[in-house]
Amino acid sequence: MLCRRCGKNRALVEDGLCSRCADAAFAELTPAPGREPVADAPLPPPVPSAPYDPTARWALLRSPNRLATVAVALLCLVVAADLVAVAAGIGEYRLASDATAGDWSVLYDSDARRLDDLYVWSGRIQLLTLVASAVGFIAWFLRVRDNAHVFVPSGQSKARAWVIFGFVVPIVSLWFPRRIALDTWHASAGEPELGRARTWMVELWWFLWLGDLFVGRFASRMDGRAETPDEIMSGIGLLVFSDVLDIVAAIAAIAFVRSLTRLQNEKVQGSTVPGPVAA
Repeated sequence: MLCRRCGKNRALVEDGLCSRCADAAFAELTPAPGREPVADAPLPPPVPSAPYDPTARWALLRSPNRLATVAVALLCLVVAADLVAVAAGIGEYRLASDATAGDWSVLYDSDARRLDDLYVWSGRIQLLTLVASAVGFIAWFLRVRDNAHVFVPSGQSKARAWVIFGFVVPIVSLWFPRRIALDTWHASAGEPELGRARTWMVELWWFLWLGDLFVGRFASRMDGRAETPDEIMSGIGLLVFSDVLDIVAAIAAIAFVRSLTRLQNEKVQGSTVPGPVAA
């Protein structure tokens, strides 16, 4: 389906706009920040946890599409790195199994050395893609949270800074990002009922992320303490399972990014937007 504004490019959503026109629509609907008092204007409702400040410099509608594309691309790199790590881990597990069975010669041939090198490098690449995807995801998360603040200024229960610090501060990191995601989802949904009904996407992403985090740390600790062949096999097996879980969590994060970005596009494109411009 073609964009209903330019009539040339593919629309992001049904009866909607293309990526370029959607970016323009976000910009057109962005109010200029200002603090001029309005006569007889009602006072904003009190919000206990997050500051109500619709005129803040960051309280602007901005398109999340490009940041979403970057975040999804980086998460795809995470999946690719994990697939390589899984393949290398399975190879290492087989070597450890053969050694446990008494065939120690497999540990000293050239294939085993190449597999060891691949296993080490796959871990380094995993770390790089994890850091890059975290930066890309948080940049996108901050953008959609800012947009949600514009949609429903009183609907954010956590301050803006928690978008970043909520992932790193101990204890609160177990639920603050989820709460921010739910607030953003509800504000971005076209109908309140729709927002509540579809929050399973947020829950799926969040609990897979938590599970992946805890399993990964446990697997790394077990692998680091392994000394006997059986313990080494168990440690490698846990690491492979952790990598598989990381793939599933990354796919869930991709679905979450795409779904929330789509919700915000639908909300903005549901506003009054001019039709195709005659050439």
